Amino acid sequence: MGEQAVDAELRRVAALTGGAPLSVKFYDEHRAEGALTAARIIQRSGSWREACAAAGVETNKAARTYRRRWSREDLLGWVRDYLAADGQPSYGRLSAWLREQPDAPSANTIRNTFGTWTAVLEAAMAPAGEE
Repeated sequence: MGEQAVDAELRRVAALTGGAPLSVKFYDEHRAEGALTAARIIQRSGSWREACAAAGVETNKAARTYRRRWSREDLLGWVRDYLAADGQPSYGRLSAWLREQPDAPSANTIRNTFGTWTAVLEAAMAPAGEE
């Protein structure tokens, strides 16, 4: 199925009652037999929003938007406080300690920001401004 045919099918389904804005679920429930699935369209286009935009179809908004709540320095501050409180630091113990702290980030948030537990420790122990 070529791009023009995909675009035409997206427009057809979006024009149905309840089709605007066009969701993946609505499209898959109403697509013509033999038309590409939403998953295949996403593979080809990169995202549902991109596919719909190319076809000139309004799409639903993202279910969530994420914003970074803590800066790298904020996260390092949490880790430094933990290191000062625990003489035998480990990722598991950091995780448990953070759960006890009001409004603290998760250990996963910290590790995902820095890559690995070793990188977290290196950044936290580096002199200020060198992490």
